[in-house]
Amino acid sequence: MKTPEEIEQLSIEELEAQAAAQGEKAPQGLQQRLREALAASEAAEAARPRPVRWIPYASLAVAAVAAALVLLPQRGPKDTFDDPYLAYAEVERAFRTISDKMNTGVGIAREAGAAAELPQTILTKIQSEKQ
Repeated sequence: MKTPEEIEQLSIEELEAQAAAQGEKAPQGLQQRLREALAASEAAEAARPRPVRWIPYASLAVAAVAAALVLLPQRGPKDTFDDPYLAYAEVERAFRTISDKMNTGVGIAREAGAAAELPQTILTKIQSEKQ
């Protein structure tokens, strides 16, 4: 075996000649495995989705949505009352319904509040007895 300094002094032709003289042979089936690896690499490359294919379709879809937003009439809230007094009466009726529902909820919360204060009262009583 040669040292690195001896190898550096040899020319490329001499290195190739010595490598050929040693007679190292490739492992059996290496050529077939290389072909299979290259074929698998090409198949994987072909199976990978290319973003270039869907970009034009996506840009067309964005343009269509933008055109629809610009060209279609805007649908805002529609005025359902011609008479402002009727509209005001309807608003008052809606607020009254909300108030009635809120009063029911507040009543339930008051009842639950009394029950929720009971554990705190018991804990306070226990702590005062310990002191």
